[in-house]
Amino acid sequence: MAARQATMNEQFRGTVHREAISHQITDRVLSLIREQQLRPGDRLPPERELATLMGVSRATLREALRSLSMMNVVELRHGSGTYITSLEPQLLVENFDLVFSLNDSSFLELIEAREVIEPGATAFAAKRITDEGIASLDDLIARSWQCHKTNPEDFPQLDIEFHVRIADYSGNALLMRIMQALTRMSIASSQRTSVDKGAVNPDRVERAIRMHEGILAALKARDAEVASKRMFEHLLAVEDTLRSAQKGE
Repeated sequence: MAARQATMNEQFRGTVHREAISHQITDRVLSLIREQQLRPGDRLPPERELATLMGVSRATLREALRSLSMMNVVELRHGSGTYITSLEPQLLVENFDLVFSLNDSSFLELIEAREVIEPGATAFAAKRITDEGIASLDDLIARSWQCHKTNPEDFPQLDIEFHVRIADYSGNALLMRIMQALTRMSIASSQRTSVDKGAVNPDRVERAIRMHEGILAALKARDAEVASKRMFEHLLAVEDTLRSAQKGE
């Protein structure tokens, strides 16, 4: 144990550059985790010692450790020290939505990320979805049409629920957790694209529901290629709406 602690200390030793020092500390810790020099449950050297090893002030070190704590990479235990967390995927994706500020540029980045993730998840869902899953999506679309008639402003919640459920039916727990982590931003994005000139645009809500119906039809057919293609086209339409709204302001 003592030998491993000494090796860990050597990994931290070395003065970092003055620019964005706390970010460099964060990057170094993440690099050590990727290289498996740091493992789940490891206790970092005491704060004073770690600051000396890295040639930084304790205040700067604390800033970096707080950032790592927000990322669920380390756990700060009062009176005990700083420990690497379990690094379970659900911990690491939990706060992805905090990375973004809620503006159009961030929404566009979100949609681009979803264009990479969701078509693949939808393809998996087409192969793995159960009859019960199909029935639940049928019910969700029926509720979406009712919402369109009575309370279209509430549609964004149902919109994102459709996408999260498909990620769930992909059978991949990490894809599901990523979609759950992005839920709050995705709802805000859906609200942004369903509104036109300050009011909900029923035509945009109707278009989204019809595209959901197309995706569901491909899932019912268990056609992974078509399901993936329709999901991608749906997200491209959302991206186009966001870009148009951005240009109009």
